[in-house]
Amino acid sequence: MTSSSTETGASLADVTPHTIDRTDAHAFAPEYRQLRRTELRPLWQRVARPGRYTGGEFGIPERDPARAQVRVLLLYADTYELGMSNQGLKILYDVINRHPGYLADRAFLPEDDFANELRAAGLPLYSLDHFLDARSFDFWGFNTATELGYTNILYALDLAGIPLRRTQRTARDPFIITGGTAVSNPFPLFDFLDGIFMGDGEEAVLEIGRTIADGRAQRKTRAEILRDLSCIEGLIVPEEYTVEVDDNPAVYPRYNGPTVRKRDYRGSAFAALENIVVPSVEIVQDRVVVEVARGCGQGCRFCHAGFWKRPVRNAEVDTLVKVAGEMLAKTGSDSVSLHSLSLADYPWLEELVVSMAGAYGERGISLSLPSLRVQVKTIPVLEMTSNIRRSSVTFALEAGSELMRERIRKKSSEENLHYLVREVFGRGWDLVKVYFMMGLPDRDGGEVDGLIRALNALGDLATECGPRKRVNVTVSLFVPKPFTTFQWEKQQTPEYFYDGLKKIKAGLRTNRVNLSGPEPHMAYVEGLLSRSDHRMGAFILKAYERGARFDSWDDRFQRRVWEEIFAEIPAEMRALWMEQKPGGTALPWHDIIEGKGAGIDLLRRDFQKFENITPENMNPPHPQQLTPSDFPAELLKPVRIPEHKFQTRTILAIEFARRDPFIYISHLEIADTIRRACRRAGLPMTFSQGFNKHEKFHFVESLPLFIESEREVLYVELYDTIDLIEAHRKLRKQLPAGLQLLTLSCVDQLPSQREADARLRSYRLEFADVSLAREAAEKLSDAPAVISYERRIRKRKLLKKLKRGQKPFTRVERQLGDAIRNLVATDRTIVFDLEPPIRGAISIADLVTHYLQIPVECWNTDIKIIKTA
Repeated sequence: MTSSSTETGASLADVTPHTIDRTDAHAFAPEYRQLRRTELRPLWQRVARPGRYTGGEFGIPERDPARAQVRVLLLYADTYELGMSNQGLKILYDVINRHPGYLADRAFLPEDDFANELRAAGLPLYSLDHFLDARSFDFWGFNTATELGYTNILYALDLAGIPLRRTQRTARDPFIITGGTAVSNPFPLFDFLDGIFMGDGEEAVLEIGRTIADGRAQRKTRAEILRDLSCIEGLIVPEEYTVEVDDNPAVYPRYNGPTVRKRDYRGSAFAALENIVVPSVEIVQDRVVVEVARGCGQGCRFCHAGFWKRPVRNAEVDTLVKVAGEMLAKTGSDSVSLHSLSLADYPWLEELVVSMAGAYGERGISLSLPSLRVQVKTIPVLEMTSNIRRSSVTFALEAGSELMRERIRKKSSEENLHYLVREVFGRGWDLVKVYFMMGLPDRDGGEVDGLIRALNALGDLATECGPRKRVNVTVSLFVPKPFTTFQWEKQQTPEYFYDGLKKIKAGLRTNRVNLSGPEPHMAYVEGLLSRSDHRMGAFILKAYERGARFDSWDDRFQRRVWEEIFAEIPAEMRALWMEQKPGGTALPWHDIIEGKGAGIDLLRRDFQKFENITPENMNPPHPQQLTPSDFPAELLKPVRIPEHKFQTRTILAIEFARRDPFIYISHLEIADTIRRACRRAGLPMTFSQGFNKHEKFHFVESLPLFIESEREVLYVELYDTIDLIEAHRKLRKQLPAGLQLLTLSCVDQLPSQREADARLRSYRLEFADVSLAREAAEKLSDAPAVISYERRIRKRKLLKKLKRGQKPFTRVERQLGDAIRNLVATDRTIVFDLEPPIRGAISIADLVTHYLQIPVECWNTDIKIIKTA
């Protein structure tokens, strides 16, 4: 029996109806507010790695946000380091900012320390390019790559001061829209999102912007614009659906509304980006990404991305090489990553690698490849890409037995894997990584035994190939996903995983295999979210309110919170979302989404094929894959950096000033920023010898965070002479605003590090308050010869030696009065020279903090510290 209702016992609809109040006649008009850096500086002083929040990176387009027809906030619901590595966000940022009337800005989630500072100061989440209040945008665009990021969406809304429930938003709130592979089942987020996009968003994001811009121009209400948005291909607008909830909680609700067709990008070239922001701080994947193909033709039955990203679309080799060159020139990166779901299936892989290596290998640009399917032709390709920086070799075998691989349609035989591992070990690699899954549909109960046998065989192979050869094996818990052949299968429990892992460890007879497995409770929560419905929204909210966020991080996953949530979900509902269902049963996402290559009829037929595979009728292994490539072997030889690029002909001294926002960037990250700028400027930098080759850079000294400098010097070794005037012109254009190029000069040799360490440093202290400046001047004039104080221990080696309960501080004694020279004070300024720490003198940071008693939190507000020489 069913009841046509939008309210259920386990939905947010208990307290809020699913429909928007259409009597709200206010025209849609988000409030515009731009934050000032002076508001944020005190907060940056108090948090770890503040450079994540200060913006100012190289490559930000110059736009006036107040004049933009449409303002779009692209928000990756995780930290800066992960979000700036996300290719989908980069593509949308470029597409929007190419439009002359539109503006795309970026935002990421802060760590807890900065989030607490924002809340304490009464400040909202803001964008990095223009420091706009996150509520100042017309719409947010999330890229949701994992279901474990659902609570982070609520976290972002909460930090921005936007109602979590879509039904409570007003004409002053932006539209909240998400896309990505983790929302192919849109229902768990129905209560929170105004729009959920299915498929590739390059074209649709402009259509969304145009629709909102037109609605604003016509002074339409929020509800009217939502109705217009529902006409965009690929966009699900939850407001347009009514819900029929069965009295039986073990039955999926029925969603009545428009059928949406998954959107596929129809272009032939991917990610030829023009607007690329170059990060100033270290991120997870810091390289140029070239999208070789979209989609995958393998059809592995477990693979959600393989089904969801159909059809296969390959880019041309010449186009890819050109795209890589353009993005290398814009970023100054030293690495190119070839991206595809199944790179080994790219029909011109060898030609592409040869062309990339020929075009960029001699410049020291390395090629990075994702894990490859087991094929002979991939070995020369791997070897060719390893001459500059040798990366690890990874194979994804997934299942431990030939029968299981046949059932999941993973076209990789163990015979092939052994052949290739032997080849890899024989060509100089000492480590191979292999991925397996546990919890796949196992009709015969032989999954664990198959994994034990496979791992022992790999261990024996490593022993046979040499004493240093090892195999790292990762076993993860399988998660059945919508729009795959296994969407009807059971989500196995963490207990199943732990028991299997225990048996595998007991069955291993070799120490050449290192076995690891990620936290299975995370996979279990992912499985719960993947196939739930809108009733799950109430439980997602409860989990967030109890502290769940950053759930995809091993060290931040709130296992206890999610165990409480599991206990509160009715058993029948939990079984509906987690247990095995009869193959071919109707599932609600198929009712409203048309997915090309992943339709319900196709998946039903494929599921029946899976059920019919037995040991007796399975296909034999695939020996044809052992046939070597017919690509000319002589062309697959590694391209090496020419010998003359290792020989230094001249040394370039670069003098520069460091100012905000680079006072919040670490010394090593500044070095990398300047190195990238030198690459973009085309300086002929000498390479180091060794395993991982890099350009030769030399800093005289490092400068602490939060301190400006009017003159810093670094030295770059060059393998050729240059025109200093032309080099200065080029390099000045390639440096971000916080790094000002002063002079370039050539020197005969590098300065002695001992001499550099021993010279005086000159500083200027600028105070906001006259009385504070006067007090500091008096203290410095009467400073004792020596000062003793407690200092925090930072070196890991010393921290490890601390006893239990011992505080991480040590007492130090430094010269003070005798170290200060040439002191001159005015109303708000103090100028002096300071002996170097190598002579036992106090450092400038300790002088200000421990002697003047001005904490770091007050720097760049009450006091500014400037190194002048």
